[in-house]
Amino acid sequence: MKDFMHRRELLSRLEEFVYMAEKGNPLDDSFPLFPEDKYGRLLNRLVNVYRRDMNERDTLSAARELVVRESQDNIRQKKQLTQNISHELKTPVSSINGYLETLVNNPGMSAAQRDMFLRKCYEQSQRLSNLLLDLSTITRMDEAGDKVEKELLCLSDVISEAVSDMEPIAGKYDAGADAMAKIGPEGRRKMKIINEFPKGKLMLGNHSLLYSVFRNLLENAIFYSKGTRVTVRLDGENEWEYRISVEDDGVGVDSMHLARIFERFYRVDKGRSRKIGGTGLGLSIVKNAVNLHGGSIKAVPVSPSGLRFELTLAKES
Repeated sequence: MKDFMHRRELLSRLEEFVYMAEKGNPLDDSFPLFPEDKYGRLLNRLVNVYRRDMNERDTLSAARELVVRESQDNIRQKKQLTQNISHELKTPVSSINGYLETLVNNPGMSAAQRDMFLRKCYEQSQRLSNLLLDLSTITRMDEAGDKVEKELLCLSDVISEAVSDMEPIAGKYDAGADAMAKIGPEGRRKMKIINEFPKGKLMLGNHSLLYSVFRNLLENAIFYSKGTRVTVRLDGENEWEYRISVEDDGVGVDSMHLARIFERFYRVDKGRSRKIGGTGLGLSIVKNAVNLHGGSIKAVPVSPSGLRFELTLAKES
């Protein structure tokens, strides 16, 4: 009688297990174990195999969903990027066509007017060239970031090179004006670049990308901050990384823009950025290049006014 009741209980639990397995339902810890006898141990092993199979299926399903979601995000981002590129290319191309059409249709135009339209064509062609160059850099980092060639170089020299190249531009324009108006006889203050980064700091990196980091950060301060100085300094270092800041004393950036300024084609002041000739890709290039060198970057408001970019660069990335 006892043996009959045992088999009946065993059969009842087995039926419950088969029913749940057919439905594909997971078995939690509350599912009762079979008795610890010859058949019970065998059935408990079967239950454990089913549990493991269900866990693996859930893991695979979650991974599949993640891949699908990432694929959809990539498609959406590429579509948005394509739309942005089309929009950005349209403006300089339309301008060049308009200026050239004016020149062709007005053969009697004065030499001064002809020169003005030719200079405008040149400015737009430079803008187009800069945009294509920035797009090429972005694409190279996106598609072959892990294959970027790196060598032992002097970061101090890279920063000095960027500062030296930008100093004539910084001194050429009135830092307090809304546009890049040249310094007038009234002698307004110029934008000054202060390089406090010490000499002899070495790291493993890509010269071209590191140069673009500091050139773009300096350009951002010169053209958009409306300040009078921008300072590059080493805030600290340890055996594996440098902590660097690029800080201006300008008007700063509203907090609503800070989280998005590294996005591609995002502009705080769209009208002024296009007037100056910015591509809207500079800070995105900076962030990607910093990431490829094992670092991170963020923008921080400065009191009473200004903006500071704080970045880290791995010595061996």
